Amino acid sequence: MTRHIILGGGVAGRRAAEIIRKRDADAEVVIVDEQEEAFYYRPMLGELLAGRLGPEKIVIRDRERLSRLGVRVLAGSRIASLDPSAREVVLAGGERLSYETALIASGRRTEKMAGDKGDVRGIVYLDNLPEALEIASLLGSVRGAVIYGASVQALGAVRGLRARGIDCTLMIPQERFWQGILDPTASEILENRLRQEGVTLLKGTEIGEVVAEGKELKAVMPSRGEKIPADLLVVAAPQAPRVDWLEGAELDGKNGIQVDRHLRTRHQGLFAAGDVAALPAVHTGEVLPQPGWLSAWRQGNVAGLNMAGQETVYSGFPALRIRVLDLDVVCLGLSDGQGDGIQEASGDYPYDELPQVYKKIVYKDGKVVGAVFIGDTTEAGAVEGWIRKGVRAESCDKKVLDQMFLPRIQSSHATAALCPICKFRMQVEADHEEGTILSCPACGADFRLERMPNGAFRAVFAA
Repeated sequence: MTRHIILGGGVAGRRAAEIIRKRDADAEVVIVDEQEEAFYYRPMLGELLAGRLGPEKIVIRDRERLSRLGVRVLAGSRIASLDPSAREVVLAGGERLSYETALIASGRRTEKMAGDKGDVRGIVYLDNLPEALEIASLLGSVRGAVIYGASVQALGAVRGLRARGIDCTLMIPQERFWQGILDPTASEILENRLRQEGVTLLKGTEIGEVVAEGKELKAVMPSRGEKIPADLLVVAAPQAPRVDWLEGAELDGKNGIQVDRHLRTRHQGLFAAGDVAALPAVHTGEVLPQPGWLSAWRQGNVAGLNMAGQETVYSGFPALRIRVLDLDVVCLGLSDGQGDGIQEASGDYPYDELPQVYKKIVYKDGKVVGAVFIGDTTEAGAVEGWIRKGVRAESCDKKVLDQMFLPRIQSSHATAALCPICKFRMQVEADHEEGTILSCPACGADFRLERMPNGAFRAVFAA
C-alpha cells in the first residue's frame, strides 16, 4: 500500500492530506505533529490572550473529519530524523515510517533568545496554543509587557495584551515595519495606529539583556535606549523553519526549504509547503517564503495534488493578510518594489479624512505586480487577479481604480469582506446587513459582518 506522510498538522498539512485522500482512496495517509492539540485557528491566539475566546472556541474539528476520511493522525509525536535517501521518517519513540511521498509542513517557530535557560518566570514565546495558554496564566499579575518582533504573533500579542489594559512596549529590530513589504508611508500608518492604542514603539533596537530578581522578570534592557520595567517579555522574533530533525538532509536554506513550482525539494518524493518552504517568486524568481494562512492552504492543495500523481504548478506569489489591532492589512506581490521598471500609484493617500486608509498599486514594465491595502481592502480581490494574470496598466478596470483612489465615490454596498481567520475574500450580497452571520467556504469559520465608516464591510470572528 502506498504511504504518504505529512510532517505538520497546520493548514498546509491538513489540506494536503484531504486532497491526497480524495485522489487516492486506497493509500495510507499519516499526519505527524508534535503538539497534542494540533488543530486550531492559529490567527486567533491574540483573541485568546484578550480573554474574548476560550481555547475550546479556537479548536477546530479537523482531527475528527480527517479520521472519518481515513487519515491517521499521530498527535504528540516528535520527529527524530528524516532520511530522504531511504524515504524514512524516524519518530522520537523509535517508530520508523517509510513513505512513497512525504510533505514537510512543520511551519516556523521563534528562535530561543540567547542566554534563555527557561528559568525566569515571565519570558515567554508565542508560536502555538500551549504557549498562548501559558501567557494567559501569567496575565493576572502582569502590569507591563515588552513584545519583541514585528511578526504576526507579535502583533497578536499586542492586540490581546492591550485589550487587558496591560502597558505594552513593542520593540522591533528594523527601522520600520516589514521593510521590503511596506513602504514608509504604509509603515507610518501602522505605527501611528499602535501609538493611538497606547503602545510604546521602539524601532531599530534589539533585546540587550533582561533584569531579574530571583526567578522573576523585572525589566528589559534594549540594545538602544533606556531600561523598560516589565513583568512579561513575549519573544516573537527572529523566526526560523521548524526543521531541527533535518540535519544532514541538505535541505534547509537560509529562508527555508527550497522547492520548485511543483513544491518538490531536491529529493525524489519529498515536498515542502507553508511557512517552512521557500519558493521562486513569480515576478523576480527570488527564492523566498510566502507566509500566511491562505498561502499555506493553497500550497497544501498543490502539494497534495502532486503527491497523488496529478502534475500541478503553484502560481502563487507573496500575499500577507493580517489585522493590526482593528486595521485590515493586505500586501500582494511586489508590494514595495524597487529597481528599474518599477512605477507606483497611490492617488492622494493618505487623505486627512481617512488617515488610516492607504492603497497602492505597483507596476513593473507596465504590468501590475504588487499592491498594498490598509484599512479598506475592498478592491484587493480584483487587484490580486490582475497580478496573477499579469494585466497591463492600460487594461485595468477603471471603475476599480476610481473606487480605490477616489474613496468619496465608493458605493454604499461593499462587494466582499475578508474572513478574519484565513483572509479568504468572501462575497457579500446586496441584501446582507450589518450583523449578518456568514461561514467562510475556505476554513469553515463563522463571522459577523460589521460596516466601516466608508461603507465597506469587514468580518468579525463569531465564535
